[in-house]
Amino acid sequence: MNNLLEKAKSMSKVVVDSGSKTMLKTDIVFLEREVKTRKQKFGVEIYDLMAQLEVDDGMSVDEKEGKIRLSFDQARKDIVVIQAKIDSKKDEMTKTEVVDAFSSSSTNGAPGVEVPADHQPAAATIVTD
Repeated sequence: MNNLLEKAKSMSKVVVDSGSKTMLKTDIVFLEREVKTRKQKFGVEIYDLMAQLEVDDGMSVDEKEGKIRLSFDQARKDIVVIQAKIDSKKDEMTKTEVVDAFSSSSTNGAPGVEVPADHQPAAATIVTD
């Protein structure tokens, strides 16, 4: 009965870990999409800004470059924040995988094979000719 309870606990842990990994992967996909969206927004901002600066002759080249640089710096800052979140999620996944590998290697058999605790290996016989 105790063995059955341990199996049930083990299976529930596998299900929870699997769900956790799936959630992390989903979060990463959404964050990567957010990076892409921010880059697209930056492209539109720069295009509009350059079109406006092309018409505006009252500004010096340095002022025009400053506006472009400001837009780029803001986009880069936003992307760095999102990328840090992605890296954090990937680290969580790696830690989960390491814990899973460690806990599965602590069993005394191959993955998916249960060896009874009272199992004694067969004696080896050496044959010589």
